[in-house]
Amino acid sequence: MMKFQVHRTRWLLAALLTAGLMPSAGAGEPAAPTPDALREQAMALVAQQQDAQALPLFEERVQRQPGHPQALIDLGVALARLGRLTEARQRFDEALRTSSPHALAHDNLVQLQLNMARHAYAAALQSGETPPSADTGLQWSPAPTPTPTATPTPTPTPAPAPAPAVLPPVASVPASAAPAWIAAPKADASAWLRPLLASLALLALGATAWALNRRPPVETPVDPPAATTSPPVTQAVPEHERAVPEERLIQVYRLIGQGHLARALEAAESLVRDQPRFTLAQLVYGDLLLAHSGVLRGFGRGTTQVPGGQERQIAPLQLEARQRLGAWQQPPPPGTVPRELLLLPTSVRQVVVVDGLRSRLFVLEHRAGQLVPTASLYAAIGRLGVGKQDEGDLRTPLGVYDITGKLDSRQVGDFYGAGALPLSYPNEHDRRLRRTGANIWLHGTRAERHADAPFSSNGCIVLSNPDMERLLRDLVPRRTPVVIAEHLEWVSPKVLAERRSAAIALVESWRMARMQPDPERLLALYDRAFDNGVQGLAEWRRQLAKDAAEHGAKERQLTDLMVLDAQRGGDALFITFREVLRGSVHGPLRRQYWARERGQWKIFSEGVLE
Repeated sequence: MMKFQVHRTRWLLAALLTAGLMPSAGAGEPAAPTPDALREQAMALVAQQQDAQALPLFEERVQRQPGHPQALIDLGVALARLGRLTEARQRFDEALRTSSPHALAHDNLVQLQLNMARHAYAAALQSGETPPSADTGLQWSPAPTPTPTATPTPTPTPAPAPAPAVLPPVASVPASAAPAWIAAPKADASAWLRPLLASLALLALGATAWALNRRPPVETPVDPPAATTSPPVTQAVPEHERAVPEERLIQVYRLIGQGHLARALEAAESLVRDQPRFTLAQLVYGDLLLAHSGVLRGFGRGTTQVPGGQERQIAPLQLEARQRLGAWQQPPPPGTVPRELLLLPTSVRQVVVVDGLRSRLFVLEHRAGQLVPTASLYAAIGRLGVGKQDEGDLRTPLGVYDITGKLDSRQVGDFYGAGALPLSYPNEHDRRLRRTGANIWLHGTRAERHADAPFSSNGCIVLSNPDMERLLRDLVPRRTPVVIAEHLEWVSPKVLAERRSAAIALVESWRMARMQPDPERLLALYDRAFDNGVQGLAEWRRQLAKDAAEHGAKERQLTDLMVLDAQRGGDALFITFREVLRGSVHGPLRRQYWARERGQWKIFSEGVLE
């Protein structure tokens, strides 16, 4: 051992003299250190655990030797040791390109990407595991052999100094200890690119890469035209609001489908850097890292090496991927509205519609005389789906509701994230059907998550905190109806014309009966089981008689008429309007629930909202 140290010291002194770093007999001003001397100084600092001080020396060496693979490799290892993983990956990749195929650069690049993938999978699963250090298994380039100093006169060539011992790899891991998914990459990238694209696009997303490739890029949004057609969701959202995490994830999908794997990796890397809690993005990022290493076996398969990475943990992320991609591939057709929106007055500026089984929430606004989708947001619903019937059944209710208030993050706990918009469940229709439970809200998610799994709530509708902040800012309580459907069917407004006319005729029959001095004709429109939560039919009869005595047959008009389908199948209607007496400019806002039983439409609940 002592002999080896003596040889190493002699060699180091020779190298320093050669580089001009130590004075020698007859020498003038010391010359600038050579690249090899820079490396020796940097490695000495590394040996003393002074990586931060060594980094500038590695960087200077790269500047002195641009494109030199060994210099790039050493800089990559140094960056990885300091936690600057993306830059390390870029340096290894650059070294590989400058001297392709440079074995060490390639091995380090593959190993680093495998390590980064493990970190991404741990983040995706939120396993709480601390994966091995990102520089595990990376190797320094071999130390160069020093070149002897030239002599002015021909002399016998001196025996070369002993080569220094190569420093051991940084936390090197033997092949036998490597995870099962670390396999030797193939030299021909095209051999694995095609199956990888199929794995990411087909297994993960439920659509082929070719289908993605045919989809045109999203253009810059434009204002909705004044014609009878409305633009799709992706064109209606203002440009400054479209660079949201989901849009960026969709761009990753699109790049994968088009075969631009390197650009997809860059986009995913940028996304998880900005949104580290976006678990699905972390999963896709991990897969792309494995794809670049040539060892991907399928969507999320690398997570099997992370504690808790079993199939049941991956399934919710797979479903989330399909739900998000499906919404992007199949936006509402232009010029269509959900079948539940029979008539919406312009006084109601916005309406929220939820497609439960597709994990989607839409906001529609009146623009240029038509309803236009202005937001399409991913949303999680109850663990057991939709169709709430009993308290604690872990289902999200179906029907039409009002937003009853607004709660910001200071008024709710961390579980509700950015805040909440409580809904009016159970409403009169729910009570009529003996549905129980309460406290159904639109709300955000916990701080440690970007979004929840598609079916994961206790019955509420859960959005990402940025999306929830948008709803809290834009939606008006008691002025914004919320329609929750099992599956939204988007149709042309013309398709709804017949049902809309029939609903308007019902309200008109009520208006005409209201102006009759005999209240019996009006009472015939009410169900025997009438109940508005405060009054039964007998009490309501007295109320109607009192109104008739007070106003008689006075002419009245119904304004701001809104008609919504309150039940799948069209057997219940949610109707709101203002009743304005002749000579008045304002009237009470009334809410009626109509139901059809045995072919007859009857009012089973009615009340004055204001």
